[in-house]
Formats: sequence, structure tokens, C-alpha cells
Amino acid sequence: MGEIVEADAKGRITIPAEIRRIVGKKAFKVEVAGKDTIILRVVEDRRELVKKIADIRLMGDKEKAVVDAAAIKDFYGGIKC
Repeated sequence: MGEIVEADAKGRITIPAEIRRIVGKKAFKVEVAGKDTIILRVVEDRRELVKKIADIRLMGDKEKAVVDAAAIKDFYGGIKC
């Protein structure tokens, strides 16, 4: 998908509505990848990212939760480095 857009008198470029709907974000990082290439990358809202991380629930085997790492190393013949 690509559309041709032009900069206004102040050098601003409008991102077409269809692309904005697909992306669903309002903040972008502008990067210059070369003389003829500009990249827009979506910037995640840090609050959303923190919430996603906070919502992660790690699950594990409760029986193995008390196993000592040294015992595992010895069991598999590991050596101390």
C-alpha cells in the first residue's frame, strides 16, 4: 500500500486516514534511512507497555520451584567455572 503525499508550505506531511486507521497509533519516530528514504516507526505508549508487562503471570512447576540450581548442575555433571 502506498500513496503519494506532498509536504505543505511548512514542510509537514499528513499521513493518510486509511493508513492511520490500519496502524491505530498517533505517535511515530521519524528516521532517515538514506538520502531518499524516511521511515516512520510507531512509538508505543510507555504506560501501555508497563501495563502489558504487569499483566504477565509467570507459571511454573511448584515441585521444581524449591530445587537448588547447584543440585541441578551436579545432577547433569556441570562444572564450576
